[in-house]
Amino acid sequence: MNLIFESRIIWRDFANWIRAYLISVYAGFDNQPAVEEKINAVILKNSNILSSVFGEQIAGQYVELTSNFFSIVKSLVDAQRKGDAEAVDEYTKQLYENADQRAAFLSEINPFWLESEWKNFLYQFIQMTIDQSTTLLNKDYEKNIEVYDKILNLTSKMGDYYAQGILDYLTYSGKY
Repeated sequence: MNLIFESRIIWRDFANWIRAYLISVYAGFDNQPAVEEKINAVILKNSNILSSVFGEQIAGQYVELTSNFFSIVKSLVDAQRKGDAEAVDEYTKQLYENADQRAAFLSEINPFWLESEWKNFLYQFIQMTIDQSTTLLNKDYEKNIEVYDKILNLTSKMGDYYAQGILDYLTYSGKY
């Protein structure tokens, strides 16, 4: 059952550490490498969850996709700070392409996860992450708090869906 609990909170942890990264960047803190380590630790934690259910190879593939997502987020934030609208558009496009890849991947490894549901979740996550960055850039802190509240609600739903999919997979595949 610890696996199910961990899988429920992994998305919230990811959102929280991405937020910490954004705040670090916009506030000019020198702790970005430490925050990035925490993000990588969350990605590794998710890898361990996936590995225990689907195997190391699958977990490794998903780690690569998730790590790419965060790399693109970092590039997008840098482009936003520089005011490079063309680069922002390109990185935004890359984020959605990455979401499509992750949604397809998750639906391929688990019949209890629908690609359309993951796309919906991941697209919302991307938009809210961009909104968090934009509101920090514009120093619209009240709006930023509203967006953060929304992303916490979203990640709770994502975590529930993720955990339920793992539980269903384990139950119906006979691995539980």
